[in-house]
Amino acid sequence: MSSSAARLTASGGRLRRRCSRTGTRSSSTLATEIASPSCRISWTGGLRAVLGDLSDLQETRDVARQVNGLGPMDAVIHNAGVISGPHVLPVNVVAPYLLTALIERPQRLIYLSSGMHRGGRARLTGMDWSGQRATGSYSDSKLFVTTLASAVARIWPDVLSNAVDPGWVPTKMGGPGAPDDLRLGHLTQEWLATSDDSEARTSGGYWHHQRRAEPAPAVHDQRFQDEVLEALDRFTATPLSQQNRASAHKWSTDVRTP
Repeated sequence: MSSSAARLTASGGRLRRRCSRTGTRSSSTLATEIASPSCRISWTGGLRAVLGDLSDLQETRDVARQVNGLGPMDAVIHNAGVISGPHVLPVNVVAPYLLTALIERPQRLIYLSSGMHRGGRARLTGMDWSGQRATGSYSDSKLFVTTLASAVARIWPDVLSNAVDPGWVPTKMGGPGAPDDLRLGHLTQEWLATSDDSEARTSGGYWHHQRRAEPAPAVHDQRFQDEVLEALDRFTATPLSQQNRASAHKWSTDVRTP
């Protein structure tokens, strides 16, 4: 889906920056995508590339360092993911948190969620964020990252932060028999990353096919949001700054959080 989103954002005439597994195309948006089993990502912009393993804490830090060396991003789409195994929490939750904390703050952040987040457990006891043991399910990870998106919207009012449920779409992860529309799965990501539509310029939303939906109650629970942030802060030793910071890209429209 990141490849499709990248093509659409490129067609909008924006700066061309993207992450992909192949590193052969470009777009306005930095997107993270997993290439199993090593979880490697790459970015191309001219002749430069960024490579990193999102299941590894130090490599994820290095990805952020390399991205910052390329200059500020207009938007970052966190759509890397694995569906099972010990790397579920490091890739699906820790990596987007750490990249959010370390990459120079963009105008827009999009986190890939799933309808399966509603089956996740709103408790963090016993979670192994390092990935040495398989402790969190895919549903757990999607609840945590959706909560992260909502927390970022709350503490960074100068950034548009949203979560997207792409549906059950026919990707390598979803399988060829998935019934949902692949085009709509990536279109919402691209729309939130680039559109000037008033709805796309809101923050704190949970989106499915360009429509707001209601996530699990825990997503909007400020106490649970703080628990998620504190747990990831402790594990990574990297706090998510709550101080507003002027964007490198100046923009004049209002940011609205319903």
